[in-house]
Amino acid sequence: MNDETEVLCYCSGTTTEQIRKLLDEGISDPERISRITGALSGCGGCEFDLQALLDSHKTAATEN
Repeated sequence: MNDETEVLCYCSGTTTEQIRKLLDEGISDPERISRITGALSGCGGCEFDLQALLDSHKTAATEN
């Protein structure tokens, strides 16, 4: 997931960039992200990609 315009959730049209902006704002709860973007509210196919973004954001935060 290197391309910021890559669609993370096809059901809602949520992009990787949208998720990263929320993470940068301190929003990292998957349920809250789902309420804001609609990701995870359809088929659930984006669950693993969203979790990967959350994990990489946590790792980056602890390294800084």
